[in-house]
Amino acid sequence: MTVMAWLAGERQAWLARAAALDHGREEPDWDRAATGANTLGSLSMPQVTWLIAKGPDASARALIGKESYLRLRQRIDVGRVAVARFELDALPFAAALAGTSPDALGLLMLPLRGPEPAALVAGWLRHLGSARLWARLWLERHPEAAARALIPAAAGRPGKARQNAEDARRHLAAAGHEPLVVTIAGELGAAALAAISALLATGPAPVTREQPPAWARAELLPPVRAAAGPPLPPDEVTRLVAALTRSRLAEPPEPAPGDPAPPGAAVPLVVEGSAAAQPMVAPAGPQLQRLIAGCDRGSLAAFGRALLQAWLAAGMPASHAWAILAQAHVGDDATWGELAPLVRSWPAKSRYLRAIDGHAVLATVGTDESLRHALAIEHGMSGGPMNERAVAYLTQAAAGRGLSRTQLADRLTVTHGLDTAMTLDYGRRAFTVVADEHLTLFAVDADGRRLARPPKPGVKDTNPEAYERFQRLRKEVRATAVVQIARLERDMLEHRLRPARDLPAVLLPHPILGPLARRLLWGQYGPGRRLLRALRIAEDGSFADRDDRTATVDGHAELGIVHPAELGAELGDWAQLFADYEIMQPFPQVNRPVMALTERQRAACSLPGGLGPVPSSRISALADGSWHSTEHGARRHTQLSRGLPGGLRLVVELDPGVPTSWGATVPAEQRIAEIWVDDAWSDHWQRARRIPLGAADPAALSELLVQLYAAER
Repeated sequence: MTVMAWLAGERQAWLARAAALDHGREEPDWDRAATGANTLGSLSMPQVTWLIAKGPDASARALIGKESYLRLRQRIDVGRVAVARFELDALPFAAALAGTSPDALGLLMLPLRGPEPAALVAGWLRHLGSARLWARLWLERHPEAAARALIPAAAGRPGKARQNAEDARRHLAAAGHEPLVVTIAGELGAAALAAISALLATGPAPVTREQPPAWARAELLPPVRAAAGPPLPPDEVTRLVAALTRSRLAEPPEPAPGDPAPPGAAVPLVVEGSAAAQPMVAPAGPQLQRLIAGCDRGSLAAFGRALLQAWLAAGMPASHAWAILAQAHVGDDATWGELAPLVRSWPAKSRYLRAIDGHAVLATVGTDESLRHALAIEHGMSGGPMNERAVAYLTQAAAGRGLSRTQLADRLTVTHGLDTAMTLDYGRRAFTVVADEHLTLFAVDADGRRLARPPKPGVKDTNPEAYERFQRLRKEVRATAVVQIARLERDMLEHRLRPARDLPAVLLPHPILGPLARRLLWGQYGPGRRLLRALRIAEDGSFADRDDRTATVDGHAELGIVHPAELGAELGDWAQLFADYEIMQPFPQVNRPVMALTERQRAACSLPGGLGPVPSSRISALADGSWHSTEHGARRHTQLSRGLPGGLRLVVELDPGVPTSWGATVPAEQRIAEIWVDDAWSDHWQRARRIPLGAADPAALSELLVQLYAAER
C-alpha cells in the first residue's frame, strides 16, 4: 500500500509553488466551468493550471484523476502542487507525469512510498540523466518499502522487471542496506531468501551472449590473418566472433546529475539524458584482447567491416547491435569512413539507439580520423536530443585530450597539404601551389608568375593527372572553407571561447583557419563571458586594440569572436577600421545587422509595440521554423517565443493573432504589441513582467530581434 512520507518542510515548500504558477488573468466564469458536469475536458491550459493550484477541490481532484499529462513547460510546479495538495489522490497523475519525462519529473515520486513508485523508479537506474538520481534518492529514502516491493521481482522470472529489481537490490546493498534486504527476504519466505542470498553471493550476472548468428559464420566472412602471416583457422575465427558478441556500452558515468532543491532556485536542477555524460564502449575483455593481439590489424579491420555489412544485410537486428560496438575494438580509419555515413543516416530512419552506438564508437576510438567524422556529423545536425548526445560524446573525447570541443575542432581541421610546400609535378615541369588570404588557390611557375590555374598538360608531360589533382584540391579547399566559416560564425553566436595561446599556436599557422581568423574581430572575455575589450589580429600576428596600438594578451586569457551587439558605441569605430584596412570578413561581423538595446531598454522588463504591421504569412513562417507559437485564448496564436541562453525565452505578443482553426479567415497583417523576456520553464501567461531585458544575452537577443525586424519588412 502506498503512503505519503514527507520530509520536514517538504510539503509546505511544494505547496508554496502554487504562488509561482502562471495562469494569466482569472476569468469570472472559471469557477462555474470547473464545477460543471461535463466541462473538465474542455478547460484551457491556463484554467487547468489555475484549477490544480487553487481551484475548487472536488473539480481539481476529478481533473487529476483523468489527465495523464499536461503539455506545459511548468509541469514540475503543477506536479509538485498537485502532489502536495491532493497527496495519494495525485498518485496516478504524478506517476503518469514522471513516467513520461523521468529526468524532468521523476522527483515527483520522492514523497510517495509504496509498491507503485518502487516499480517505476527501479527502471530509472540505467538512465543517464537526472532520473537515475531521483531513483537513488527514492531508494535510499524508502529502503524497506523498496525491498518489500522489489524482492519478489528480483527473485522471479527473467525479464525487464527482474532486471530493474536486481539493479535496485544492488544499489540498496551498496548503500549499506544489505542486512535489511536479507531480513525482509526472510520475512517473505524461504524461496525469496534463497534467491536473494544467491544473488548476493554471486554479484552481478556476467555479460553473456547467444551463439553467433548465422550471418556471422566464419565461412561467410573474409579471412583474418595472424600477425605472423597465415590465415586463422575457422575455429579461431569462431572464437573471435564469439568474443566480439560481448561488445557493449560501459556502465553509465558517475555521478548522476541533478538536484531536487538547489539553494535559491525556483525549479529543480535537471539534466536530460541526452545532455548528460554518455557511456563509451566498454574495454575489450581479456579473451578478446588476446585474440586481437594475435591478428594482423589490417585484415582484422576488414573482417570487422564485413561483420557490420552482414549485420546490415540481415536487417539490423537489435539483439545483434554488438556488430557496431565491436568496431571500436577492431576498426581502422577505413572503418570510420564506412560507419560515419550510417550514423548520420540512422536518426532519419528512427534508428536512434544505433546512432548512439555509432557515436560511442567514434568517441571511444578517439583517433584524429574518427573524431573528424564525429565533428562532421555534429556540424550537419539541426538540434534536438541526438545533437545533444553527439555534442556530449565530442566533449568527452576532447576532454580526454585535455581540450574543449572548440579546441578539438581547431586542431582537427584538415590542411589539404597546404601547410607544406605543395608541388604539382608534370614530369618535365613543376608548379608550386599557393593560396591567397581568401583561400583561392593559384599555381606559381618556375619564373615566379602566379597563374589562375596551371596549364593543361602537354604531350611531353609524363604526369598529366597532376592537373586534375589541382582541380580537385580547389574544390576540396573551397568546401572545407565553407564548413569552417560556418563553424566560426557559430562560435560567435554561441560564445565559444579559446585560450589566447591557441591563436598564434594553432589557428594562425593553419593554412585555412589562419586567413579566416585574421579577418575577424576577436575579444577578451572575463567572468560570465563578459566582453572586456575587442582586439584585431595585426599583419604581424600580434593583437591590436581599437586605436591600432599593440595590445598584450596573456596566453591564458579567454578569447572569442565578438558579436557586434556586444560592442556598443565602439562598433562604428571598428567597422571604420576594418574598412580602412580593406579587410573582407568571411561572414558578416562588424557590418552585421544588429539591434542593440539602450541602457534604458536593458533596464526595462519589456519593449512596447511598434514593429508592425507584419504580414501574417511571415509570422506563420517563423512559427513553422525555430520559433514556438502559443494559443492564449480566443483560439488564436497570440504569442511567438524563442529560446535564449541562460534558461530564458524571448516572448513576442501578437495582435490580433493567427487563428488556430482550419479554414478561419487569417488577417493579412499582425501587430507586434510587446516584446519581453521570461523564464524558459514558464508558460508566459502571467500579466506582470519580472525579468529585465538586460538579463538576456545581447548577441542572441540581437539575432532574434533582427529576425523580427526582417519580418516587418
